[in-house]
Amino acid sequence: MIPVDEARALVTSQCVALEPAWMPLVDAAGRVVAEDMTAPCDIPAFQQSGMDGYAFAHADLPGPLTIVGEQPAGGRTRFRLQPGEAIRIFTGAAVPLGADTVLMQEKALVADGRVRVDDANLARGANLRPLGSEITQGSLAIAQGERLTPAAVGFLAGIGIDRLKVHPTPRVAILVTGDELQEPGWPLAYGQVYESNARQLRSALALMHIREVEVYACPDDPAVLTSRLSEAVERNDIVLVTGGVSVGDHDHTLQAFQESGVVPLFHRVRQKPGKPLLLGMQGRKPVFGLPGNPASVLTCFYQSSAPPSPR
Repeated sequence: MIPVDEARALVTSQCVALEPAWMPLVDAAGRVVAEDMTAPCDIPAFQQSGMDGYAFAHADLPGPLTIVGEQPAGGRTRFRLQPGEAIRIFTGAAVPLGADTVLMQEKALVADGRVRVDDANLARGANLRPLGSEITQGSLAIAQGERLTPAAVGFLAGIGIDRLKVHPTPRVAILVTGDELQEPGWPLAYGQVYESNARQLRSALALMHIREVEVYACPDDPAVLTSRLSEAVERNDIVLVTGGVSVGDHDHTLQAFQESGVVPLFHRVRQKPGKPLLLGMQGRKPVFGLPGNPASVLTCFYQSSAPPSPR
């Protein structure tokens, strides 16, 4: 029997990340970034108005200033203001050349095609987002090892990134063992219990953004368990077996590990519940033998998926 921290450390050292792969950003939420991503351009890519109002050169105040046009967000006209001129502008629009200040419309006095400033505190550069003020071309946008949150996805999309390299989530197989198990929704026969481990494990995996999950039902038959375990290891990256890890006459998981080429690393951990926890490896694929009791299953799952504690 080994301590919990030692078991966690073995899990951490043996379970390695899958090879990185390129993925569309829209599908990558929850994945871990596999390499640093830098901004492909300055954002904003032009001087941008932060308000609805009027753009002009601050040096032309106090005015009045002649309104020579209008620039909405997305407008592509390249205005160049001359001294004494202003332009009607809207939030997000490109500020014309020759302008360095935006006056919010609530502070503007407009009459006869001219605008006066009703803001004694208006400073040069007010309400203007400079080129590259959000991020500059070549700057780090997201670092390797970061998990992609919805905010991170939105930020990366906003700087023009549509694909990135991430660590794929693993394919997971769950093998539930036991002659006593009945599927929920069906009546129980004498001696049966409802199977819940597959559902709670799938739910826990889903919260970790792991959704490629296969479930195998196995009777208490060592030959059948060995066959299905071999198939599950072949088709998946991680295998979770529930039940049959103790030392009773009908506990066949350790035997199935050995007969299917899974090398045990530890069996039994100094914890309660979940003492019979078993970990084996077939190549680089971890195979966990979890107890059958639902509380023990989740205890082992969360203990094994947590990082080692500091010593």
